[in-house]
Amino acid sequence: MAPSASNLPSSTRRPYFGWWLVVSGFLIMGTCYTTMVSGMSLFQPHIVEDLGITVGTYNMANSMSTLVSIIGSLVIGNVVDRVDGRILGGLSVAITAAALIGFAYVGAAWQLFLLFAIDGLVIVAGTRLLISIVLTNWFTLKQGLAVAVALSGSGFGGAIFSPAVSSLIAAVGWRASFMVLAAVCFIIAFPITVAVFYSRPADKGLEPYGAAEAAGAAAASEKRAGDVPVDVEVPWTHVWRHPSFWLMVAGFMVMGVINGAAIPNSITNMTSVTVEGQKIVTGGHDMVYASSIYSFNMIVVLVSKIATGWMYDRFGVRTGIIVGSAACLIGSVGLCFAGTMWGPVVSAIFFGFGTCMGTVAPSLVAVRCYGAKDVGRITGWLTSLEMLGYAFGTMLSGSLFDAFHSFVPMWMINIAGSVLMLVLLLAAAPAARALVDKIRHEARAA
Repeated sequence: MAPSASNLPSSTRRPYFGWWLVVSGFLIMGTCYTTMVSGMSLFQPHIVEDLGITVGTYNMANSMSTLVSIIGSLVIGNVVDRVDGRILGGLSVAITAAALIGFAYVGAAWQLFLLFAIDGLVIVAGTRLLISIVLTNWFTLKQGLAVAVALSGSGFGGAIFSPAVSSLIAAVGWRASFMVLAAVCFIIAFPITVAVFYSRPADKGLEPYGAAEAAGAAAASEKRAGDVPVDVEVPWTHVWRHPSFWLMVAGFMVMGVINGAAIPNSITNMTSVTVEGQKIVTGGHDMVYASSIYSFNMIVVLVSKIATGWMYDRFGVRTGIIVGSAACLIGSVGLCFAGTMWGPVVSAIFFGFGTCMGTVAPSLVAVRCYGAKDVGRITGWLTSLEMLGYAFGTMLSGSLFDAFHSFVPMWMINIAGSVLMLVLLLAAAPAARALVDKIRHEARAA
């Protein structure tokens, strides 16, 4: 048998093709995902004022993206192994561009609901989850790093887009800005995605990166990290019946609530908003300051996602859970002090790390706790129910703001949620190992 490209000596082989998928994922996250998820906070105050709606109504519409993404995530988790990733990725990019054009012409609340629903069904589910699952297929060694680098595109895109989009909105208005972003997303992400984003290395006649060393180097790395290598097949029928899975689901749902409250409201929390003719001062900072903090947060996200992937590879699941949960807690405290100069900075730094729990962690935790057999389906469920939590957090934050004209009650809930998330996920990991040990024992006995 001829050696695979991934196993040839480094002096004689070309760069592994899987790294092109990392580049493609990075560009999708940096354009499509950034614009339609975190970037929408830049448009929130403008849309609320121009359409004459409340923050609660806007956030309710925004939550449609998350609610519908639950269905999309389950679909992606089940079909990614059967449908070419180039088709799924290409459709995600194309529909993102079409949805952004739709936002440019929105004139009523019901249109917001419709566009956010399209966003959730195709874009949210078809980007982050798709990228995570496909790259997990392509990499055995450096798996955490590959996934993290690709997903860090959202931080890179946010760091660039935030000041650029803020200036663009000021220059040409928010509607024309959506048209420009539609063109940027399509031109940058579509060509490379349809060219290289194969679902599995076998589609290119390759093996996963580091496959030949999996039994040695990868196992040793996992042991050093404190994670017991999953050397048996753990079928979905066993996973979904086991308490560890539902503890994990609950933990990521809480993560979703935290992100769903913090991300859509980040700009408004630092500035002010006009609701039904009444100006409500939240943080009191101007848009220039808020945009600079948002851009800084995106830079932190960029670094944090790469660091998180490395941390899971080097130190294991337990350390990743503790660091991520602690970061969410401290970041939530910073959000409570949006009117100060230090509060937004603290929240930007620590939420940069904290939000990685909801993006990088699900696929990495799934494969380390249950192995690779049904990682797509497991990650799909974790992500979809995390999105349910995200939707709830978005709606709850809007409702509480309409009731109290302040986001602080929501941030107090986020602080408590960070502690709960830590407890749930720390309980889930050893319980999952117990399931793996049971299956391993049964296999040896047979």
